[in-house]
Amino acid sequence: MGTRGWTLSTFLGCCAWILHVPAVPLYGYGARENDQEYVQRRVDFNSPLFKPETGFPFGKTLRSSLYFTDNGQIIFPASDNSVLTYPNPPPSGFNGHEEVPMIAVFWDNADFSRGVGTTFYQEFSTLNTAKPPFIRDVEAKVQRYLRSSYSAVWTLKITWEKAPVYAARTDTRKTITYQAVLTTDGFRSYILMLYQDGGMQWDYTRLTSTNVLIGYTSGDGFYLNDDLTKRPPAAKYRPDQFRGYNTDLRGLWIYKLESRVGYNYRLKCLAWTRQQQEPRIWSQGLPTCPCSLQQGQQDPRFKSSRGGKWGARVSMLHSASPNQHGAGVRCLYNSQNQLIEGRQERYWRSFRQASPYRDQELKLYDWCCNRAGSAQLCAHYSEKRPKIGCDGYQSPSTDSLEEAENDSDEQIDGEDK
Repeated sequence: MGTRGWTLSTFLGCCAWILHVPAVPLYGYGARENDQEYVQRRVDFNSPLFKPETGFPFGKTLRSSLYFTDNGQIIFPASDNSVLTYPNPPPSGFNGHEEVPMIAVFWDNADFSRGVGTTFYQEFSTLNTAKPPFIRDVEAKVQRYLRSSYSAVWTLKITWEKAPVYAARTDTRKTITYQAVLTTDGFRSYILMLYQDGGMQWDYTRLTSTNVLIGYTSGDGFYLNDDLTKRPPAAKYRPDQFRGYNTDLRGLWIYKLESRVGYNYRLKCLAWTRQQQEPRIWSQGLPTCPCSLQQGQQDPRFKSSRGGKWGARVSMLHSASPNQHGAGVRCLYNSQNQLIEGRQERYWRSFRQASPYRDQELKLYDWCCNRAGSAQLCAHYSEKRPKIGCDGYQSPSTDSLEEAENDSDEQIDGEDK
């Protein structure tokens, strides 16, 4: 049956059974839930950027930032300078070749410029923290409907309240209210989309186009157009009256958003940094680095590491013995034997290898400052493993040389026993 032959009575008659399916309630929102309100009284606007420290897996890619629009989209820009508005959905939906990754929660042209409607949001970071009831309920829905164990580390709740349609500049009484909940454990990611029961009231008969879109496209070939949006306007503009994708409730859709589970170095780094003591607790009395490799090789307070992956281009010195807290330092030198970087380290080890594959401290640095691709996480690493240079370095005197040699020998003898 074509769109012109689809009447309201036909819609109600064929779909009356769906009214026996329970409707999903919206999550609490607004000031009473500590949400942030965000609205601009203009035809199109975008939210601030959100940058989850863990990243957000979408398709095959770990995305770094996202924002939502007044038009019911969540967009993952290529950069902070690529924040654009996209008011009108494509008539044929997504095709998987889109360059801009986005989720269409209820993508059609809204208009908040007449003083009606608003949006709310709240961001939740729950790695190694107590989880509020809202997060526990999101986890429970994922576990129930997707049959997957799940523990959220980052979640974003968005509410579009009483959004007017663009065509209704003189009649803003027929509005729509709905929510999106983005959530990830750092490896898997989901979106819950909730449409208020009786709250999706746009008059689709007065729209110049009826191309509302629900679905997603990842920017790397992973996409979906929801079956509901392939139906006539009387159905697709009322998602609150239909049982949602992957659920048994009216108005609740749940999509799994990642297509390939990869290794999330951001999550690994973040989990590690949050478990570390502050350096002021353990760093007393640690030395500075020698300015050159030759100085360090003649200083019994330092030892050379064994060769490794970096051995051909980087040499490493490390403390010959720990301080009173069991901490030490490492010093890296280039092929010209000049100091590249020094770090204070929480745990001293007697033998080291200059390879991130064989040395735990270098592995952590590699996670946080190379593989994570996040300057913020590298800064977090530096807070837990402070940089040191060679300012103030002095070669030891003859007396202190003998004392340092004795201390180092006693430490090694103690480890051998």
